[in-house]
Amino acid sequence: MTDLEKSSHLPVAVQVENGHVAEHEREMSPAEKRLVRKQDLAITTLMSGCFFFAYFDRGAIGNARIMGFQEDLHLSAQQYFNCLMMFYVGYMVFKFPAFVLIRRFHAPTIYALSIIIFSIASLCTAFAKTYGQVIVLRLILGCGEATVQTSFLFVSLWYRREEMSVRCGYVYGMTPIAGAVTGFISYAVGKYLDGKGPGSFASWQWLFIIEGSPTILWGLIVWALLPQFPDKEVKSKRSLWFKSDKEKRLIVERSMAAQHVMDARVDYAQMWTAVKDPKVWGFSIMTATIAASLAGFGVFLPTFIKEFGFSPLVTQLYTIIPYCCAFISLVAVSRVADHYGQRAIPLAIITCVAIVGFIIIIATPNAVAGIVASCLISAAVYPGVVLCAAWLPSSNAGYTKRATATWITQIAIQTFSIMCTQIYSTPPRFFKGHGVLLGLFVLTLGIIAGLWWLMRNSNLRKDEAARGWAEQGVRNPDEDKTLEDLCDKHPNYRYVW
Repeated sequence: MTDLEKSSHLPVAVQVENGHVAEHEREMSPAEKRLVRKQDLAITTLMSGCFFFAYFDRGAIGNARIMGFQEDLHLSAQQYFNCLMMFYVGYMVFKFPAFVLIRRFHAPTIYALSIIIFSIASLCTAFAKTYGQVIVLRLILGCGEATVQTSFLFVSLWYRREEMSVRCGYVYGMTPIAGAVTGFISYAVGKYLDGKGPGSFASWQWLFIIEGSPTILWGLIVWALLPQFPDKEVKSKRSLWFKSDKEKRLIVERSMAAQHVMDARVDYAQMWTAVKDPKVWGFSIMTATIAASLAGFGVFLPTFIKEFGFSPLVTQLYTIIPYCCAFISLVAVSRVADHYGQRAIPLAIITCVAIVGFIIIIATPNAVAGIVASCLISAAVYPGVVLCAAWLPSSNAGYTKRATATWITQIAIQTFSIMCTQIYSTPPRFFKGHGVLLGLFVLTLGIIAGLWWLMRNSNLRKDEAARGWAEQGVRNPDEDKTLEDLCDKHPNYRYVW
């Protein structure tokens, strides 16, 4: 066994000062800085593109609705809502198998196949003629995109915990950009291509064709360029990005410092560990509220704005404004969160911003106030998803526990998202939908406080235990075990809150 392979099996050993893991105040060497820049290019950039095209394709149906999609296919309002719902059904069913597939097989190939599958489903929606065809295509779209959503777990294995909010911000930052680009394309298609061009397609058909086609090419790019999991990449003799032993050794060192275990396997006992953890359920409800708000509010945003009295074409342009606000907020909040090493406080602040936005949109029918409220809500939920995506993996040790926690959270997200496809059924003010989400955000504030309390107390107990062992001059025998053995209970593991 080489030195590199031996180092990947060492137990967890992190620097602890005064009982606290020293993670935030550290200077990177020039070699590590070069490695991180290369990881940003090879991993974060490619995963950002995956998210862009995923949300590019999934959100088109919201813009297509005000372009005549529902009328041309003779769908009732309930049938349209069911089409939205089926996406989340496929997403929920295929999520955990996706975690297993990317771990057991060649991850770039699994990601590429999934991208190509959902891009073809999106493209074929342009040619759907019946309700049943749309239902099946949306189900396939959800199954394909479920794999893309494992990106946060994949990215988390390449970075230290204090680097995650910014990287998740980069990845998820593509989603509001996708929404804004869809608004531009929808406006241009509605104005210049409706009933024109080869086949005389309707504007909504052109939208699905234009947005579905380039995604196939992106799938091939991901297959060719995306690295594997860190433990597999450091052993590969044909690595495209990381060729030197020095780089590979540094990848192993960073992974261990981030409290990851190289060569982790799927351990089904850890699934039960995740199920018993109350933090997992708290994260699930909190993340589901924020992500489902994005799903419901994002898909129905064109409908909300149209109900303010704007024409369909002008509506497409106005949808761009909230997405621009969301992108600016997302970048700013994720950078602040990583700079200060905080998750709970910024998440609580943006939750309050969302609450204010929903109160405004419920309280007044004024169009300007409605646009402002839409901007506030978008500026809250997008960075909220990023903070949750960064916080959840870094709060669950052990690959299978982390994957299970993410899967449980995704089930909650898709359940809440399915609910959101059904509650926005009372136009023009949509009081029921906005009211339900307002109540859930108030609940989320309480959950954030509860998670903060649980994690803080756990860290304090471990700090006290560490001091006790130090005073006795004895080493805690559990320190020789790995995170795969003990998960969060490892004496050197600390939560970031």
